Amino acid sequence: MKQIQWQYALIFTCSSCSSSSRALAFSSLMPKTIVFRSRSSNHQATIRLAAAAASSSSSLSQVTTTSTTPSFSFEDFVTFLEEKQTAIIHDLEELEEGAATFSNDPWGAYCNENATIQTDDSSTRSGGRTRVMQGGNVVEKGACSLTVIRNGTLTAERAAAISGRQTTTSSNATVAAGSSYCAAALSMVLHSKSPMVPTFRSDVRVFCVATPDNGEVAWFGGGADLTPYYLMEDDVRFFHNIYKHLCDYYSNNTTKGENDNRYDYANMKKACDDYFYLPARQEHRGTGGIFYDDLTATPDSLAFTKQVVASWMPSWIPIVQKRRQMNYTSDEKYWQMLRRGRYLEFNLLYDRGVKFGLMTANPRVEGVMVSAPPQIAFEYNHVVAAGSREETLMQVLKSPREWV
Repeated sequence: MKQIQWQYALIFTCSSCSSSSRALAFSSLMPKTIVFRSRSSNHQATIRLAAAAASSSSSLSQVTTTSTTPSFSFEDFVTFLEEKQTAIIHDLEELEEGAATFSNDPWGAYCNENATIQTDDSSTRSGGRTRVMQGGNVVEKGACSLTVIRNGTLTAERAAAISGRQTTTSSNATVAAGSSYCAAALSMVLHSKSPMVPTFRSDVRVFCVATPDNGEVAWFGGGADLTPYYLMEDDVRFFHNIYKHLCDYYSNNTTKGENDNRYDYANMKKACDDYFYLPARQEHRGTGGIFYDDLTATPDSLAFTKQVVASWMPSWIPIVQKRRQMNYTSDEKYWQMLRRGRYLEFNLLYDRGVKFGLMTANPRVEGVMVSAPPQIAFEYNHVVAAGSREETLMQVLKSPREWV
């Protein structure tokens, strides 16, 4: 089997940091490089640091949570998501070594990307690209979807939902029904063929709303999480370590107000555990990761969100390379299908993105449901055997652990 050398760049830049900053401390030990390893030497993800002399355009400035002027360009962020979608798909097709490729299902403005976009017509300015891989040797079914909404109109239900989630870490601007909004998201789910390889889910998104005072407010959201079928503790620790290091960097090297813990790993980890939870079953969907929402758009939250995207492949592909050749039985494959049933159950009953997508006028149902697993099983009153590996996983899903 061809050995592919995976290398990714996470650029942590902060022109206001001193020589004692975390980035420079790592750099002095490994020039421009951080290597994350789990307790098993078979896990490694290389993260390159930017040079100490960051450009002024990358500097982090102090902002207040009540600003109604987004500190970023919506269209520049859309371009970033477009480029990342293309890069991720390239990496995953290389991982498959020719066994499978992604289809391309453009819609709306992306049906003819060379056409001139009319600035006053939301029907021609909104669109996306749904890219799907099926039947791969690693990814049994995967999707990497880009969605861009321009000049949308906020419904009363959506406005109330946004207002109800506002906290001291969000903007205090008024969000009203009928307001114009723009949104963009890149989302991904990779359902592994092998039950020894965990399913990976991730997304980032931005939501921009016009306010009654002719201003505008915007928020970022996103995250990444694992859904294993058999608990490989080294894999889970490795995964969580990458996102903890990222969160720690931004917690330590951004200008913050009093009691500002917006980049706190523990909070984002708990938010992930809380969100991906099936209350009727009293179990979590997976072993979590990080999850954040309603993070007011500032230069540093933009940079953080971009680094979350840059962390996706380095946090999952090393796990794949370690586990993809492991043998498994038909019983273990069936257990994977049972757990996939829980995955679909969560999506249909609790996932906000699926609900929002299906509530829109003339929804693209295939696109909304693209995260569904390829094959699932529902068995009445399935009971795991005492002392089994399945029981070990269920104990963690019932009571999440601290992994780092």
